[in-house]
Amino acid sequence: MIAQEREAPLAEPEVIELIKQSKGKLEDAAAVLERRGVDFDLEVKVEKKLRKAGADDKIIQDVWKASPAGRASQKPILATATGAQLQISPKEGMAFQTMQNELDPGRRLLMVDEFEKEFPNSQILSHVYAQGARAAQEKGDLNKAVEYGEKSLKLDADNLPALLVVATSVSQPSMLRGSDNERNARLAEAQSDANHVLKLLREMLKHAGETDEQLQGRKGGLAADAHFALGMVALLRDESPKAVEEFSAAIKSSVNPTPQYYYRLGEAYTSVGKSGDAIEAFKKASELGKGTAMEQLAIKRLAELKKANP
Repeated sequence: MIAQEREAPLAEPEVIELIKQSKGKLEDAAAVLERRGVDFDLEVKVEKKLRKAGADDKIIQDVWKASPAGRASQKPILATATGAQLQISPKEGMAFQTMQNELDPGRRLLMVDEFEKEFPNSQILSHVYAQGARAAQEKGDLNKAVEYGEKSLKLDADNLPALLVVATSVSQPSMLRGSDNERNARLAEAQSDANHVLKLLREMLKHAGETDEQLQGRKGGLAADAHFALGMVALLRDESPKAVEEFSAAIKSSVNPTPQYYYRLGEAYTSVGKSGDAIEAFKKASELGKGTAMEQLAIKRLAELKKANP
């Protein structure tokens, strides 16, 4: 007996036509979507087209479940750093995917709040709060970033993105106002979180389909931020040799080091009296930060160093 070939997933125009032809009997369209699947992911502009064709909320969810991202969500697509798998409903998965795809941090923060209200017992709330922490950090609201990060860590103490946001936020000079005890507590928190990240990275598992090279690249980027936070802690404690070591490790770990890494390395070199190395670091910060405020800050430090060391 010849096996029946599986029908190809529906393309976007086919789904639109299916919805138009099924008006009033969308359950028929849902059955086709479940059987064949679709070959595209549900983005905002695609959803608008589907709704214009007559799709209701139920069909939108059916399309998402039939999409590559939706089918993946039927499996445990999120996990803790230690590998514990997290199950989510299609509706949660669609909301989380939309949140991840949102580029505007302000809108992403609104999505985080909406998700929290709609799914207060979700297994992925720690990941959602980590998204909020990152969005707040992108907006420059470090207090809010730490607030979301700590909410995430209360649910999952091993959440890597949350650990990094907290570590890199509380180690910024602007976050160290207050008494000496408060300052020391913040620096200790940053150090503890960054070291915890480095420990977790040693045990990090590969994603499905991820190559060894891709895993090392992913680990390197996370390690770079952890070393940067440790460098800031050392710099603010006037432990300049340790700061040089950590900022250098951040640069070495990252495929694309940021200008901030080099700028802070320049500060650390200046503190230990290595003016030549500091000049090279500030030059690199200026090059990588071209067209940004970091370029101007680096140029200013270069001028000061050259004046002091003619």
